[in-house]
Amino acid sequence: MSSLVQDVVNRVDELTEELVDLCRSLVRINTVNPYAGAGVTGLEGDGQVYLKPILEAMGGKTRLFEPPPDIYDRIGMIGPKGRSWEGRPNLVTEFELGGGAGAGKRIIINSHMDTVGVEGMDFDPFSGDLKDGVIYGRGSTDDKGGMAMGIIAIKAVLGVADRLRGSIVHESVVDEECNGSGAGTLACCLEGYGGDEAIVIDGGELIVTRGCQGCLTANVLVHGKAGHAATGGVNAIDKAVLVKLAIDRFKEAREATYPNCLVNLGVFHGGVHPAVVPGSARLSLNMVYAIEEALENEQAGGGWNGSGIREVFAETIRRADEADAWLREHRSVVEWVKDLVPFETPVEAPVVRNLCRAYEEVLGEAPTVDIMPAWADGANIARYGGVPAVLFGPGTRGRAHSQDETVLVEDLVKGAKVVAAYLVERLER
Repeated sequence: MSSLVQDVVNRVDELTEELVDLCRSLVRINTVNPYAGAGVTGLEGDGQVYLKPILEAMGGKTRLFEPPPDIYDRIGMIGPKGRSWEGRPNLVTEFELGGGAGAGKRIIINSHMDTVGVEGMDFDPFSGDLKDGVIYGRGSTDDKGGMAMGIIAIKAVLGVADRLRGSIVHESVVDEECNGSGAGTLACCLEGYGGDEAIVIDGGELIVTRGCQGCLTANVLVHGKAGHAATGGVNAIDKAVLVKLAIDRFKEAREATYPNCLVNLGVFHGGVHPAVVPGSARLSLNMVYAIEEALENEQAGGGWNGSGIREVFAETIRRADEADAWLREHRSVVEWVKDLVPFETPVEAPVVRNLCRAYEEVLGEAPTVDIMPAWADGANIARYGGVPAVLFGPGTRGRAHSQDETVLVEDLVKGAKVVAAYLVERLER
């Protein structure tokens, strides 16, 4: 380990209490995505207002800005409609190191401020309690622990800035969760926040994650005929069951071919009252798709996306409608909520190779290098920002989005040391 790396590792140790306090403070701020679906919601802006003076005190130049209303149209992708980002700005902070603007490498550190909802949690979701080296609360694993980890890594690096050159861009972004499709990160790309490499501080177990799969979300609206329960109608729930069985067959076929590409029917909603025959029902589902499927689709002229899978799914619903006399005359409607594209950064890419080297140098063992089975914002930076990216987060396995979300202080500290070591090695004069 070089003396410079040893210096920043020691600085992270000195900043451990500050790292813990920052994570706990962020957890205590309600930044539940407004589109979480039920219960308590918040605004990411409250978290950004808290962070802004902290980052400025570190010497950063900060900027707050909201994604534009037509963000998905500008990018050319399918994203959720009717979304508002009022009171939900990104916070981007730039740190110029020795050598002045434009000299040396430019590294992006990205993490998201929003969290999923808090319904059904086993404890106060905003407590930020610390017990036996564990921090409790919503966002502790996904992604406020990661946010704190990245900021403290940067602070440790700034302590040796006179021996470095280049710049660090810290992005605290909005709307990654709850069908948000990474609007905050996409807005950063549109605003020109590029770089040589990017680390998205998200994910778990300090795995060097060099890619993720794509994700489609669909709503299927099934029509019935409303009526009084005593006189009858056409029950949309009954008809939706027929559509659900078709979705089951679609799921079985996809998962037989792509075992890691799960299909999840997450919502089945119909009816308003026991005395009313339901006139409509809605099914909402996620379907993961593989990187190789996006590649095949692109080579066939359909673009780097899941349009081929969308066509197969739409045909599945069409066939289900054809098999039923009522549905044949009252077709189900498929609405695509989002198509989040996958990405893969090669193993030999500098951002992967050098993060792995920093990990081994600091922690004394080789990291696990993998592809994420779900989706994360790194795909947007890689695909739409054109920046080689990896994911690297301190989250605890199985705790993201869970009723008992927690994060280990030990992992926060280890992760901060690795990121700090990576930064000084990439930015050393």
